[in-house]
Amino acid sequence: MRDVRRYLIFEIISDNPVNYGDFVKAVWESLISFLGELGTSECKIWIIRNMYNENYQRGIIKCSHTRIEHLRIALSMIHNISELPVIIRVLGVTGTIKSARSKYFSGEENELQGNA
Repeated sequence: MRDVRRYLIFEIISDNPVNYGDFVKAVWESLISFLGELGTSECKIWIIRNMYNENYQRGIIKCSHTRIEHLRIALSMIHNISELPVIIRVLGVTGTIKSARSKYFSGEENELQGNA
């Protein structure tokens, strides 16, 4: 049997843009300090790189369905990324990437295509 996954859609609120690498580092540090190494491994998170939009500061994190609340708490504990004050807001949780794109990223894709 496959593991059941959930996709958490987040938004970073900050004065300056946050790059992907700094965000990933902050998430891992927060998870490890909150849950420890064993708890972090049970979350089975995957921060999807090609779904992180640096212009809109939005992205998707894949997580085990039993640990989604732990991930929410760990994200809420992040207050600084590279000495930049931030707030990470969870926009929603979905069961598929397709539904996450249609609910939370459809406007961004249309706008980005119009500017290209």
